[in-house]
Amino acid sequence: EGAVHSWLDVVFDGPVAGELTALVARLDPHGHSDALGQKLIGLTAPGIPDVYQGTELWEDSLVDPDNRRAVDYEARRQAMAGGDHPKLRVVRAALALRRERPDTFVGGGYRPLLAAGEAAQHLVSFARGDDVVVAVSRWTVRLADSGWGNTSLTLPDGVWTDRLTEISHRGTVLAADLFADLPVTLLVRADA
Repeated sequence: EGAVHSWLDVVFDGPVAGELTALVARLDPHGHSDALGQKLIGLTAPGIPDVYQGTELWEDSLVDPDNRRAVDYEARRQAMAGGDHPKLRVVRAALALRRERPDTFVGGGYRPLLAAGEAAQHLVSFARGDDVVVAVSRWTVRLADSGWGNTSLTLPDGVWTDRLTEISHRGTVLAADLFADLPVTLLVRADA
């Protein structure tokens, strides 16, 4: 036990701690990007959406039993009042859209939409019914080096408004424009 404590002291207080802290700082935005993408897909893909107790905000717990923590409701109330927490924005917008358009999500179908361009493999997109398009970025650690370049997504006909940013798009949209504010987008046909 003493050896384990000594080892932990070296890890947390020694030079390794600085390297680990720097690594975590570099990977943190990519982890957040992945979390947003996973959450939006989970809330909009076919099936029943699930938000585990308190995971509508960033969550750093492991699996059972580590994730069995008391939910900090006050922090969630403050985040909802502020309206600027990215993951909460995604959860609220997706669940509100599911409530607003149940036919789209219950029987509206699912159709993959394929991106084109040099970083197409970093974009996952699909349509739900005729009036919702979901697009998320993935593998952003690799993407950070090369950028989106000419990568684009061709939207179905119509004008599409992102429920997360209120920005409208139509036709073929550059991925860099689609993901200018967030690494995910929840598009709704404006004329539907």
